Amino acid sequence: MSAELLQNGRIAELLVAGGKQRHGMSRVSRTPLYGKAAKRQFLAAAHSRLSTDWPSVTLSSDEVITRNLRALRGRSRWLASNNGYYLRYLTLNVQNIVGPRGVKLDAKVKLTDTEFDKRTNAEIENGWKRWGKKGVPMRRSQWTKTDMERVILFNVVRDGEVFIRKWFGTGDFGFQLELIDPMRVSTDLNKKLTGRSEIINGIEYEDGQVAAYWISERGMQSDYAGGRAERVPARYIEHLYFPVEAEQKRGFPWMAAGMQRVHVLDRYENAEVTQARIAAEKGGFFTKNAAVEGDYVDGTGGANSSDDDSGEVEYLDSEAGSFATLPEGWDFKQFDPTHPTTAFDPFSTKLLRGIASAGNINYNSLANDLSDVNYSSARIGILEVRDNWQEKQHWLVGWFHEVIFPDWLRMGITSGQLRLEISRFREYLDAVSWVARSWAWVDPQKEAIGNRETVGLRAKSLSEVASERGVEFEEVIDSLAKEREYAEKSGIDMSGIFGGGKSGTGNGDRDALLSLLRRIEALESVLDERKPKHKLNGHAYEHQS
Repeated sequence: MSAELLQNGRIAELLVAGGKQRHGMSRVSRTPLYGKAAKRQFLAAAHSRLSTDWPSVTLSSDEVITRNLRALRGRSRWLASNNGYYLRYLTLNVQNIVGPRGVKLDAKVKLTDTEFDKRTNAEIENGWKRWGKKGVPMRRSQWTKTDMERVILFNVVRDGEVFIRKWFGTGDFGFQLELIDPMRVSTDLNKKLTGRSEIINGIEYEDGQVAAYWISERGMQSDYAGGRAERVPARYIEHLYFPVEAEQKRGFPWMAAGMQRVHVLDRYENAEVTQARIAAEKGGFFTKNAAVEGDYVDGTGGANSSDDDSGEVEYLDSEAGSFATLPEGWDFKQFDPTHPTTAFDPFSTKLLRGIASAGNINYNSLANDLSDVNYSSARIGILEVRDNWQEKQHWLVGWFHEVIFPDWLRMGITSGQLRLEISRFREYLDAVSWVARSWAWVDPQKEAIGNRETVGLRAKSLSEVASERGVEFEEVIDSLAKEREYAEKSGIDMSGIFGGGKSGTGNGDRDALLSLLRRIEALESVLDERKPKHKLNGHAYEHQS
């Protein structure tokens, strides 16, 4: 008989013995089960007196949203308005995902396999820039396209989601957008419509597909749950949220896992500041013994007699450099609560590290604390955080830019704002790419040397190098050509930058690429000297946003 069968037989014997004991039969010693069967259990799933406060109920994502989204959103908005660390977290996301110039459009339509259609590309890119001017892209708003991108991301990070309504036939290009407060799509609107249709958390589904959104009327309301709602077909709505769960239909704040710690830290800091203020404003107390009962100290420090037994506390006004003499029988007890305590700084730092982890960002950036940063730790931290920013950049492009661009392009051609051929519509869509913001390296010189070597080995293209810096390769070439032409017309010798030429060897292409890289590096070195530098533990580094 195998050991497993013997073990199962032992378990059965113990169960039978336990049943006999419960029915008043003979007592049998019950040995704890520490065999193979017990070891197969998850300790995290065990029920004991130490885990009674650990919830174990599993809810669907729809039920979680219905129960919690309104409270989460309200508390997130309160923290964004009243807590500096939480606002810092929101602005870090906006600054690093959207950036100062927003997401750029790069059109690369070709005439042949090797020749770009410059006129078409310029028409698309210039049209996109014109549509992004102040007051053009937004309905009921005077924002620019970059403003709209910042507000969209700010709302998604803070509230977890945002709704965008598309308006056709309005504006110069016949296409405008309107941002909808997610509070207007009520999570309390849940009902069955027909056999195949239902409304879940304010979104109507038919055969599992989104059919429409029920949007409450606009107004000065604190909660739109009970207001009248308009049914808007899904064709006119874009719902932006970052999905993390299967069957997720609504978004929740990105800092949901760290919001409680932010609140605890906020209350703790307020309490310490209040205690420190009390300690600074209240110096102590006057006491008297029974021999001088009935006397009190007046505002000048003298003793007076009074028949008033109301028990009111008398105060002594203080002034810098002055001393007062207490009357006989009176004493002074100093009030010194010693706040904030010595544990204030390490406790706050510990909480902030947990908050930064919940938001998947760097603690030093969140807390504006560079006291323990050196070159190596800064490099590792920046690499990890930039992966998070790039992930969110790809999400923003995929959920917003790539979704609204086809409608914008179609309406731009239809309205006559874009002088393009509608027959090449699909070709235009396939030839467009998006360039998000990039970041300078901790050591630009090493990065430039590495790029030169990888390009020389044909492991990276110049377009990739330019894209990593947030610019287009064509823009770099055009800019260099304009600067060279302007310098020559002005009679300035810039051969040190624009020098080089054709090589007589068989490596002409390689030499040309290396020559161009040297020109870019020379320009970058000039710009690099103008950037503010900071000293940190003996290392010089560029200021990072």
